[in-house]
Amino acid sequence: MTEQPMHEMPSGSDEERDEIESRMRSYAAITLALAADVEARDLAARVLPAVQEEVCGIALFASDECHEAPQLRSHAGFAAAPTPEAVNALLGPAGRTERDRLVVFEVKSAPPWLEQARACAAVPFTLEAHHSGYVLFALRSAAISRAFAAEINLIAQRMGDCLLGQARRSAAPGADADADAAPVHEVIKVLLIDDEPMLMAHIRRLLRQRGFAFHAAERGQHGLDLAASVQPDAILVDKLLPDMDGIDVLRALRRNERLSTVPVIMLSGHADEESRVRALRAGADDFVAKPFSAKELVARIRANVRMAQARRAEVRRESELMRLRQSQQELRKLLDTIQSVRVDERRRLAREVHDQLGQLLTAAKIELRLLEERSRTASSAPVETVALGELRSALSSIDMAIASVQNISILLRPPALERGGLLAALRWLTADWQRRTHLSCRLVHDTAGYVEPSQFVAGELLRICQEALTNVLRHANASAVTIHIGVRGLNFVVRIHDNGVGIARETACSADAIGLTGMRERAASIRASLRIHGRPGCGTIVAVRRRLAIL
Repeated sequence: MTEQPMHEMPSGSDEERDEIESRMRSYAAITLALAADVEARDLAARVLPAVQEEVCGIALFASDECHEAPQLRSHAGFAAAPTPEAVNALLGPAGRTERDRLVVFEVKSAPPWLEQARACAAVPFTLEAHHSGYVLFALRSAAISRAFAAEINLIAQRMGDCLLGQARRSAAPGADADADAAPVHEVIKVLLIDDEPMLMAHIRRLLRQRGFAFHAAERGQHGLDLAASVQPDAILVDKLLPDMDGIDVLRALRRNERLSTVPVIMLSGHADEESRVRALRAGADDFVAKPFSAKELVARIRANVRMAQARRAEVRRESELMRLRQSQQELRKLLDTIQSVRVDERRRLAREVHDQLGQLLTAAKIELRLLEERSRTASSAPVETVALGELRSALSSIDMAIASVQNISILLRPPALERGGLLAALRWLTADWQRRTHLSCRLVHDTAGYVEPSQFVAGELLRICQEALTNVLRHANASAVTIHIGVRGLNFVVRIHDNGVGIARETACSADAIGLTGMRERAASIRASLRIHGRPGCGTIVAVRRRLAIL
């Protein structure tokens, strides 16, 4: 066979315009035919009806990782299935060397499988690494126009794209015949709301080839309903729709709570500043003018989806932080409630000890005193003298029990703390401790910025001071103690400093020291820090710090 030049038509003639219009309609039909998912074996059969006036047969050959040479993938219109060897023999050495461009050959001696053809054209396409191929067209005439040459080039590339898209979906883990059925976490779902079939088919093809899940609606209301059910990751909206304006669709999406954060990209053939500003003011995340490149559209979709995901992640972090703060506030309220219950329980216990146990002991004392009086007046026998001695001993024990009950009541519910707060209670404590031990004990009070703590906090601080003074008396061998109370910066501070021998570091950190452990537990109960420092010959300092904000 001999290579034939393409038939030239007068530039700009009516015939050429009619030819181009016819080819455009034909290509539109091809695009729609291949828009849906098509099995490789059906590609040629889908395309042939759209070009059957000029083409009597189509065969698709492509290679893959398993086959370096192109293999027959799809054919239609031939009397028998063409093989790569038969096509190579038909095209000859020229076809093998020139298959990187469109070459048309007139068929002089047609083989049986090509009996109706007058010429054939081999149109190459390149998919990606390890994937290449060509489409063989059996032509009814050897003379073809430029428009038809452009059309069969586009047909070949479209068939190659469909073949590649199917290969990618088959290779994807967990993928099936429908790309929309892929796992949500691996696929970006895109919804297109547009009434142009060619544009819809074009966007469907390019998005599915790149691994997107694609959904489409031709009317605005249908798009809104589909968006609510599909929950897409990005929405493309045409500015002009049959039933409503694209801006109205955008506003409806923004009013929907579940769709308000989904990125929306407006598509429009009018790229003037007013149209862009109007769309962005209505809530659009981006604006793409028609015509647009595939790379630009895909890049804009991915960028807007990433920004939306980042915004949602930030909202989730803020929500988690708010919930954490709310939980902390609830825990603080609960702790305050527990502390109030403990204060009330101490009051009740002090009242019970004072009222019931004290009354019982007092009554017993009165009865014993009466018994003593009767025994003294009745007789003076030696036996009675012994009984009187025992009664006096019992009365002494009861007096001590009554005094102990009074001391317990005071410790549980110090009157000074009830009446005057922490400052008054510490004044009472230092005076009482100095009276009982005959050691120097003074209170230093900074009035600047002083804030009286709550009753529970004041009670715990008082008991820490009581335990610290007890430790000084038992272990410090000190002659003087100073209690300092005041505000330092943002902290409420209580310090107990003695001039004794100084506590050893090992003792201060020991978990076996019950008194020190109790002090730490009391400090923790009021969310305060407690530090104990001791140096030989310099005494010991017990410091309690609590933030003013939580007093």
